[in-house]
Amino acid sequence: MTNERTFKSGDEMLASMVAHTVERLEFAIAERGRATIAVAGGRFPKPFFQALSQAKLNWSKVTITLGDDRWVGIDDDQSNEKLVRDNLLINEAASATFVSLKTADKNPEDAIATVTERLKNDLSWPMDIVYLGMGDDGHTASLFPSSTPENLKRGLYPENGELVAAARPTVSPVPRISMTLPALLNARYIGIHITGSDKWSTFEAAKNGTVIEEMPVRGILHQTDVPVDLWWSAENPKG
Repeated sequence: MTNERTFKSGDEMLASMVAHTVERLEFAIAERGRATIAVAGGRFPKPFFQALSQAKLNWSKVTITLGDDRWVGIDDDQSNEKLVRDNLLINEAASATFVSLKTADKNPEDAIATVTERLKNDLSWPMDIVYLGMGDDGHTASLFPSSTPENLKRGLYPENGELVAAARPTVSPVPRISMTLPALLNARYIGIHITGSDKWSTFEAAKNGTVIEEMPVRGILHQTDVPVDLWWSAENPKG
């Protein structure tokens, strides 16, 4: 069951998320010597990243990766990796380790084996924290209902242990790479952050329906093995 954390203020939600994240990272480092967090792209993460980057903890023992990314150069403004490097891997967090989902391959389909091996070797599993967004269509990470049926199937139900899948949703101008649903669920904790009344309506529709292919975020919301928080505020942070 998803725990709903609701806030009137975006800044209040941001501050609460930062405190919650730091607490979980500190606990993981104390218990296991390292912490791993997968983060999302989008609009909200920028102020969250900037605030989190100023937290005083042993960042040299933290590994950061992404739940998904666009298949563009890492210096492209559309790149989630660029968002992380410019806004999270700075200040106190500059000493954290970052694991990229990108390769030099022309297409994400050609990078699946390489990135899967990289994630297997460079991350500690299960991940301590996975943060996700959610689109108005019910997608999460880059698991889109508008992807081709074959791509979506590979993202939701990989047959050979792949940790990532290619995505070519009709709503995206560029192809993407995404952690698969089993990889995202290989975590100790998942948080989904959304803002505004439209996203709340989408969440309600996802919560009350059952077909994962129609709204892939249901694969996160309806499972019972990993605790999930829904972080929602009426407005975006002002930062």
